Amino acid sequence: MIPFQTMSITDFVNTTFPCDCGKEHRMDMDRIMVSEGAIQDIPDLMAQYGYVKAYLIADENTWKAAGQTVETCILESGRTCQRFIFHGESVVPDEQAMGSLLMDIPVDCDVVIAIGSGTLNDMGRFLSYKLGLDYFIVATAPSVDGFASGVAALITDNLKTTYPAHVPKAFIGDLSVLSQAPMETIVAGVGDIIGKYTSLCDWKMSAIINGEYYCPVLVDLVEEAVKRVCESKAGLQSREPEAIRSLTEALLLSGIAMGYAGNSRPASGSEHHMSHFWEMDFLFRGKKAVLHGIKVGIGTVVSCKLYEYLRSLSLEEIKGRQMEREPFNRQRWEKEMRRVYQSAADGIIRLEVEAEKNEESKRAVRIKSIQDHWTQIQNEAKRLPGTAQIEALLASMGGPIRPGQVGLSRETVYDSILYAKEVRNRYTILQLLWDIGLLEDAAGKIVDDLYS
Repeated sequence: MIPFQTMSITDFVNTTFPCDCGKEHRMDMDRIMVSEGAIQDIPDLMAQYGYVKAYLIADENTWKAAGQTVETCILESGRTCQRFIFHGESVVPDEQAMGSLLMDIPVDCDVVIAIGSGTLNDMGRFLSYKLGLDYFIVATAPSVDGFASGVAALITDNLKTTYPAHVPKAFIGDLSVLSQAPMETIVAGVGDIIGKYTSLCDWKMSAIINGEYYCPVLVDLVEEAVKRVCESKAGLQSREPEAIRSLTEALLLSGIAMGYAGNSRPASGSEHHMSHFWEMDFLFRGKKAVLHGIKVGIGTVVSCKLYEYLRSLSLEEIKGRQMEREPFNRQRWEKEMRRVYQSAADGIIRLEVEAEKNEESKRAVRIKSIQDHWTQIQNEAKRLPGTAQIEALLASMGGPIRPGQVGLSRETVYDSILYAKEVRNRYTILQLLWDIGLLEDAAGKIVDDLYS
């Protein structure tokens, strides 16, 4: 067993180790700096790698929070930089935003530096990857777990899509900046980490039912991230630098686990799928986006309720239901996809054509596996914290715990429980309940509870 609880975040830099799961886990990030005044070390980092000209990406808020300081440090060191600042209330990481960066970036820059967190990090990572340039991320808020990830979540044809990219060469987390981040972003970071409870349970369910690859070492790593955040809750409320450090490092650990796995499976499950569904709903309605981690926290509440529903079922009920459930009707399903996913429906339909996750022959195999492993499935579901515990943790940080608190309608949440599973070819509690023909029943009962 690897002693993650005693390891420093810098112990994970440039690591490679063979694992009992059969994989060799690898982390390619060169530097992780989480300290007071870390931004001042950027010129030395550039000198270490021989960089002369940086391309800075920020928005109006992150430029004020840290971008100006980054630019000043670089220029005072005798190096040069060019900046691109997104204007407006929020940045949408779509084709237009990425095209704006591509048209602006100079041909003679040798490193891309994003100043921000979620969206700006994804865009900076993807741009640098496509252009073959190294990449630094200067975090301005401890709000997401994607800092150390090797993929970029962008919006293409109105559909949230994950693209291959690369991990940053360096992560710079200046505690003097991070501790002054809006409290909403700190709550979002907590929400993103709390979502690991259900993402890990979803992963285990797929390992049991489908024989999907599963690594207990990575589970331990993600659970260590959750533990660090739960222990820092009081300090986070008062912005104590050490608590902010713990949250930031927990978010990094989650991203490192994704890097070790080669995908986001250890850190993203049904709670993230519903978050993506809700994000598209806001986009379609032209509403201001809600922070990713805020949505994930609420999604975790919903996922926990789905697992509580699962725990209430008996094997006899599952077997009896199979005589009544309707087979997959592709024509009806496509009509529903066009209703709920609108302009993103074509991408959703293409994914089903490729994955065939709803096809009856594959469903029948899974149903048999569910019945054969029912006791193990129930035991794993019982390991999850109760919904009340998750709600109390989020509420103690001042975070919302109900979809209605962030402007999501009853109908949208109902649709998300039914159809968020179509966003990814990834097995979760949503697909499990659909397999046994009880997802609609679960959705109705849970929505009634959420909006009572």
